[in-house]
Amino acid sequence: MIRVKKVEYIELIEEQREVYMRSLPFAQEEYLEQIVNRCDYYKIELKSKTQGYFCVDKDKVLYEFYLNDEVVTFAQDIFKTLLEEEYFIAAECKSFDYLLMSLCLDFNKKAFCSGYLFRNFVNVKNSLNGFKNICFRLANLKDKEKISDMSEDFFENLEEQILTEEIFVLYSDEILLAAGVAQKVFRSMDYYDIGMIVKKEYRNRGIGTYIITKLRENCCAHNVVPICGCWYYNHASKRTLEKAGFISKHRIITFNFK
Repeated sequence: MIRVKKVEYIELIEEQREVYMRSLPFAQEEYLEQIVNRCDYYKIELKSKTQGYFCVDKDKVLYEFYLNDEVVTFAQDIFKTLLEEEYFIAAECKSFDYLLMSLCLDFNKKAFCSGYLFRNFVNVKNSLNGFKNICFRLANLKDKEKISDMSEDFFENLEEQILTEEIFVLYSDEILLAAGVAQKVFRSMDYYDIGMIVKKEYRNRGIGTYIITKLRENCCAHNVVPICGCWYYNHASKRTLEKAGFISKHRIITFNFK
């Protein structure tokens, strides 16, 4: 018989999250990390010891589910019990999270794609025409006001991210065209989630593709792995990422169990 124990802090499942992350073939999105940081956390106890954990948001959506190998044989029974006790009613599943995907396929009533995950890429080159004196570089605090005026709430902690060298800028002469971000997703893994925002009046001119290409190249130059993703119905973002060389073989799938 399993026992489920709620824990107050994510640090209390840190060791098992580490094992879970390393069991996946790729890292997950930064936005998923941010959601998980706001979730409720539960340990799964079986045979008098902690054998796994899961994370559920305030709407009872499951985002992470992990079991130690020694109890995976009981995964269906455990998952069924958690569903019957209504710990969650839906799940957001990465298609490369094989255990959770299998269990969601076993028990779901409805499923649909909600996001593209880009984990592969080819080394394409992109140029930017129609602009003079293009400069792509790390942002500094002198750029903060211009970035803030352009980006609204795109960056969570702009000043801190500038100081930790996560923010990049693209200028034409003195005009800020776009800003990009490359942030480490999980502290012990060399995956960096990249993204960008283009100033409104300069959109649809190839700038997004160009800065994503530069962010990808910068990651590769530093021997870290760039990853990215977008909402399933954001066709413009999907095209931009594909033009920058990214390939999506994976999805975020939403499963409903009711």
